[in-house]
Amino acid sequence: TLMGGGGSFSSGGPGKGMHSRLYLRVLTRYHDVQSFSAFSNVYDSTGLFGIYLTTPPDFVAKAVDIAVQELIAIATPGQVTEVELTRAKNSTISSVLMNLESRVIVAEDIGRQLLTYGSRKPIDHFLQCMEELTLDDITAFAKMLLSSQPTMASYGDVDKVPPYEFVSKRFQRFR
Repeated sequence: TLMGGGGSFSSGGPGKGMHSRLYLRVLTRYHDVQSFSAFSNVYDSTGLFGIYLTTPPDFVAKAVDIAVQELIAIATPGQVTEVELTRAKNSTISSVLMNLESRVIVAEDIGRQLLTYGSRKPIDHFLQCMEELTLDDITAFAKMLLSSQPTMASYGDVDKVPPYEFVSKRFQRFR
């Protein structure tokens, strides 16, 4: 939620990511970027976090560079503001509470929590975790994420996509 993102054609409105870092720092500045969003998947003992983007072939090298810069910024002390963190926390809390009004999502949530934690945590546990989250936590977590080898996947006209070695080397200081 902190990084957010979306499509350059977004019509705005609640939940559209119009105040997220990637929307403000990428989509409003680089008009060749068609979409630019962070994603996250949590599993039992591992997870997947990254940025996916859509851009014309002539801009892909610059877009990959921007993605790398944005990931490094999150792991750099002082690059995320308290305002951004508060917005992201409030947005996450609102989204979770609204989603828990759906029985289908509650059933999925129960299943995910049982598989991940071995039990279902009460909503108060989640709210307390969100309240306690700090800028230092974000920086430390981002550094940990960037300390592992990155994975890259490209689809379409990939001739101008920077080589994996070039991208991976940009994260070397975190290893």
